[in-house]
Amino acid sequence: MAARTPVEMLQDESCCSICLEIFQDPVSIHCGHSFCRSCITRTWEGRTSNFSCPQCRDTVAQKTLRPNWELANMIEAAKRLNLQTGRDMEGGGNFCEEHQEPLKLFCQDDKKLLCIVCDKSKVHRDHSVVPMDEAVQECKKQIETQLHLLKSEQEALQSSVKDTQDRLKDHTERTEAAKQEIVRTYRKMHEFLEKQESSLLAQLEQLDTEIRKAHEEILQRLLEETTSLGTLIEEVERTYQQPDWELLKVRAQAFQTGWEGPP
Repeated sequence: MAARTPVEMLQDESCCSICLEIFQDPVSIHCGHSFCRSCITRTWEGRTSNFSCPQCRDTVAQKTLRPNWELANMIEAAKRLNLQTGRDMEGGGNFCEEHQEPLKLFCQDDKKLLCIVCDKSKVHRDHSVVPMDEAVQECKKQIETQLHLLKSEQEALQSSVKDTQDRLKDHTERTEAAKQEIVRTYRKMHEFLEKQESSLLAQLEQLDTEIRKAHEEILQRLLEETTSLGTLIEEVERTYQQPDWELLKVRAQAFQTGWEGPP
């Protein structure tokens, strides 16, 4: 396969990889690649995230479009060099339409391809005219410089992306470690509080048992005294209901035994 000519290489660099036409309003995206503004806008239409490059597939969350003025200037120069393929031409090739001579020269003042007859005309006589190959090489150098700058910017952006991703990863790991530490700390606190709760409940249960036992013993004595007192009351009531002589007799017996209360 024959090597590509500088003109063919310049033509390739001047075309959008989406529409395969000469760039129209070129813009650069996050990865450094450039496209027609309308082409990349249509490609990303409807998306709110995950904006991927159609060329290298590098993806970012936020859309970024920056006008590529340098590339636009190169495209304008390429247009004036008449480096576009024969799509827009109706035959004729690289020949002067006026003189039908090969276009082998380039006017740096008017940015226009010339033939040897145009070069001798009054219009271009005092202009800076160079061979077309030399103009192409100069244009290629400018494009290569621009590509180098764009790729350097791309590398810097990719480095920033990696640095940001590393910081985000470190932040995520630190946050997760802090969460686990909080969980462990409060789990220990919960275990301690549960033990304290069990101990206090056991003490309260024991105290409640002792108090209940004391009250039950007091209640039992009171019930016994109440029963004894009731029995005594019944005996007194029976004595009270006896005949007079029997009542005095019982009273006398009680006095003899030393009891001062009711018989």
